[in-house]
This record gives sequence, C-alpha cells and structure tokens, in this order.
Amino acid sequence: MQTENVQTNSNEKLNSKDFLFTLQKLKSIPYYENLGFTLKSLCKITQTALLADLSFPNYTEHTQWDIYNILQLIRSLIPKDELELLDLLNKKP
Repeated sequence: MQTENVQTNSNEKLNSKDFLFTLQKLKSIPYYENLGFTLKSLCKITQTALLADLSFPNYTEHTQWDIYNILQLIRSLIPKDELELLDLLNKKP
C-alpha cells in the first residue's frame, strides 16, 4: 500500500477509504471487530493443536500441514494496511 497520497499533516485529514478495504474481500465477516475475534479464535485453536501434539501425539487427528494451513489463513486475514491507518491516526496530535 502506498501512503504517499495520504496526508499526515495535522491540518489535513486522513482518508480512511485509502486503507480500509480488507473487509470488502471477506463477505462473511461484516466488521473489523468480528475479524479480530475470528483471528483470536484461530490463534487459540492453533495453540491448542500445538499443545495437543506435544502432550498427546498419538491421539491427535491433525497433521503439521493442518496447523501450517491455519497459520497461513491467519496471516492472510491480518489487515496490514488498516493497521497502518491506525498507526497514522495514533500519531495525530
């Protein structure tokens, strides 16, 4: 994402529409708060799967590829450009 079009001068307003476009791609997730809850849930599931592998390796049904795929999904859902907007808004006086 190029930020050169976004004005960070305190006298000029940031246009959030330059950044907020992740949810347009995710039709099943209506709000960013919901996206955060989904990411948190996926992280908890992945952590639990890793602990189960360590504690009970003979009783788990998932493979390392399953865990890898969940982590890849989490990475793809992180709204990178929207986080950049939050940084720019946080820097405003």
